[in-house]
Amino acid sequence: MTSIRRLCRALAALAAGLVTGACTSEAPASGDALPAAEFLFAAGDSTYWVRSSGEGMRVRSAPILLTQVDGRLFEVFLVDDGAEYPDASFATARLWARALQSRDSTLLFADSTVMRELVAWRKANPSETEIDPNDEETPDDPRTVVHDEIEIIDVHGPYLTFEHLLNADIDGGPPHQHRGRRYVVDVRSGHLATLTDLFGGAEAAKLIAQARASLTQLTDSIRQASTSGDDRASVAVETLDSFRFDSTSFGITDLSRDPAVAFMVPGYSADGEALALYLPPIAVKAPSWWSAVRATLPEWSTDSSRVRWERSGYEVMATPSEDGDALALVLRARGLTTSRAEWPVATVAAPAYQLIALEPPPLDSASRAALARAFDRSTALDGLVQRAVWRAPRASLFTPRTVLRRTSFLPQP
Repeated sequence: MTSIRRLCRALAALAAGLVTGACTSEAPASGDALPAAEFLFAAGDSTYWVRSSGEGMRVRSAPILLTQVDGRLFEVFLVDDGAEYPDASFATARLWARALQSRDSTLLFADSTVMRELVAWRKANPSETEIDPNDEETPDDPRTVVHDEIEIIDVHGPYLTFEHLLNADIDGGPPHQHRGRRYVVDVRSGHLATLTDLFGGAEAAKLIAQARASLTQLTDSIRQASTSGDDRASVAVETLDSFRFDSTSFGITDLSRDPAVAFMVPGYSADGEALALYLPPIAVKAPSWWSAVRATLPEWSTDSSRVRWERSGYEVMATPSEDGDALALVLRARGLTTSRAEWPVATVAAPAYQLIALEPPPLDSASRAALARAFDRSTALDGLVQRAVWRAPRASLFTPRTVLRRTSFLPQP
């Protein structure tokens, strides 16, 4: 039995070499006045807090995921729980959100399967001793493995798209479980949104009909390729009948800053492993809540050489490196008399996700203090780790997010 193990890395290490925790540039020379600007820029595995004025520019980075809803900033994070035994491994994740000026967090998603199986296993194996989570000699291939994984896909204003995968192989227990699906959740309430919630009944019906047609076209193409001798298609045909369209397994994405929906169709391999077909994104009529989201999304130039975000007094532009792994971020003035066209901000890891302008109106002192605390906490709290999940490339416009995780281990009663 193959154990599902996760790669963990220190959060702060990912930003090293790109942007330090906080850096400040000197005030510009006369005639080179920096535009007044303050924004959050999400790229790679970090968020960058940029403040610019006549006194200079300050840039701070942290491995944190933030979104703005109706002028309020929300932090999204994952909490990991687990228990390790010589011949059993249990790990689960819970998804949370917190308004920065609130002390209370909202549970967005949790699956009870892992905890339920852990309680049952402990009752059946009372003499087993739990392994210290810091012990490097943990077993590589326990006979019982019950893990679930939450992967952040993207966030658009109030709505977070994520994927959940459960793998349960219990020695001497019921048949193994392997299942996965995609969700959209409201960060304000924890409500799992439906297509009707997001886009209205009429648009939801159109989306479902288009998605079913897309799935039929995709599976027919695979079958046709198989009959033509394509070896890969022949292998794929063996699992096609396991895929069942689920109208609730979808995520929000964007096409040229306009809203779109991407469905994930769950299926199974011959040995019961979870599989997924990712249908091409389907454009949808923009709902009223999308106007605030659109302003945060990147706009590519026609030749794809630059991406930009435009504001009333400034614009932010990013140029990809030759290998596409990094972005050179610059700030440009608009409507100001200045002898300088642009100012370098930072070189950050690609891809770029969103830019949240923090003015106008400017942040009040309470909001600024709450944002500073969130940045401090994300880089200084003991026990923070980041989980990197490597998958084979897939044809999808989604780029998985790696976000703040807080790890704890469940004590044995």
